Amino acid sequence: MYHFIINPKSRSERGIKIWAIVKQQLDILDISYTCHITEHQFHATDITREICTRYTGIKNIIVLGGDGSVNEVINGIADFSEVLLGYIPSGSSNDLARSLKLPKDPIAGLKNILAPSRFQYVDMGVIHTNDSDYRRKFAISSGIGFDAAICEETFHSRLKKLLNKCGLGKLTYLIIALKQLMSCRFMNGTVAVDGGQAAAYQKILMITSMIHKYEGGGMQIAPAADPFDGKLSICMVHGVSRLRILTVLPFLLFGKHVHFKGVETFDCRSLAIELRSPSWVHIDGECPSTMKQLRISCITNQLRIII
Repeated sequence: MYHFIINPKSRSERGIKIWAIVKQQLDILDISYTCHITEHQFHATDITREICTRYTGIKNIIVLGGDGSVNEVINGIADFSEVLLGYIPSGSSNDLARSLKLPKDPIAGLKNILAPSRFQYVDMGVIHTNDSDYRRKFAISSGIGFDAAICEETFHSRLKKLLNKCGLGKLTYLIIALKQLMSCRFMNGTVAVDGGQAAAYQKILMITSMIHKYEGGGMQIAPAADPFDGKLSICMVHGVSRLRILTVLPFLLFGKHVHFKGVETFDCRSLAIELRSPSWVHIDGECPSTMKQLRISCITNQLRIII
């Protein structure tokens, strides 16, 4: 039995059309499946919990949506040993599929899921806050500061829907990035790596914790990230002017920004951040709120995904 969780509004409501193609193929092949259409934010989490509670044995859960849909699903899984995850990308970014080299074509993706050559355990991240009981897992990345501010504005932007319809959705992030660069506040605070002593930083633009190398529709924030090594790949930009950052932005697309002064990259298993004032945080592109204290760590050897 396959359990499909579909976000019909992904990629400017093309998700439901992609599901129609997949459904037709399932019916032709006489495959047994359940179909669950999400109706609101976090609905995929509730659906996943229901599937995991109602059915016994290994649950084959297939996500048809974007990276945000994958995030909602992994946060609905209580016991990862009972779930095998498949993914048919239909979002505007699809950074998880890009990293794992999953098929873009939905029928090719379905064939890969129905007759998988292998699955692999993929790392996840988890974010906690010190001043509340907030806890959420992420599949791709989490960031505070500049990239989170971009995600927050993009979520409410009409421009994204317009450009998605023209097949130019990736330009949304670049345009909003330029706008945010002019208005985004620098952050001051401390960062502690792997439980070590906290170090103080000034004029922090962003601190991004990556499981995979891409975010924002193909920007190589962490070109050396390995989703199987049990570590977070951190990209921190600090101590440089806005003009200097402007010259670095084009190099993000190719992962060459890591060679510039003010861009610090390193791997770790955990990170503790404490800022003087709250800033936007994104978790797989979704922004729950602003935060000033957070802990991020890597979870390894749990999430089984069809490769």
